[in-house]
Amino acid sequence: MKHLFFLAAMFVTVSANADIYTLDLTNDNSGSVSSSDGWLTDNTAAVDFYTFELTADTDIAFSVSAVASIGLSLYQGTLSSDPSFLFSHNNDFIDFMGNSYAYLVGTDGYVPNAGDNTLAAGLLGAGEYTLALGGNEGFDFGAIEYVLTSTVTGTEVPEPSTFALVMMMLGAMAWRYSAAKR
Repeated sequence: MKHLFFLAAMFVTVSANADIYTLDLTNDNSGSVSSSDGWLTDNTAAVDFYTFELTADTDIAFSVSAVASIGLSLYQGTLSSDPSFLFSHNNDFIDFMGNSYAYLVGTDGYVPNAGDNTLAAGLLGAGEYTLALGGNEGFDFGAIEYVLTSTVTGTEVPEPSTFALVMMMLGAMAWRYSAAKR
């Protein structure tokens, strides 16, 4: 089966059209997709893919400024080559090398111009991710320019000593309350 994927990958690589970028989580990312319905129709020639890595648990959200409705999908794993017709904007998919990409969350498809072009991904664990971005209009108006913004909030894990201090304070308050009751 892997040999079949390899042969298909060699055939499709010649016509690979997907743009794959490294996402800058601290700055805006500008780009353009060639079709206003590419994400909705799973056409990777009209979808931009952004890969990024998180080193700690992180709360993350994405917003896109554009003149048309934009679809966003988030996957676990780092995409390195065009998945072509294997891509799905609302499901897990594999690439021609046999790598799996687990669908985590995405905007609603088939609701053109109804969304606000945002995706609250929520709390993600440390790891590698791929964000797919493309037109969600239902029919093609042509190319769309966009600006992608990431909102990142790191989550702090309290130190064990802080937890112990809080527990001691609660114990002291309980002891004082019981002593005052007597």
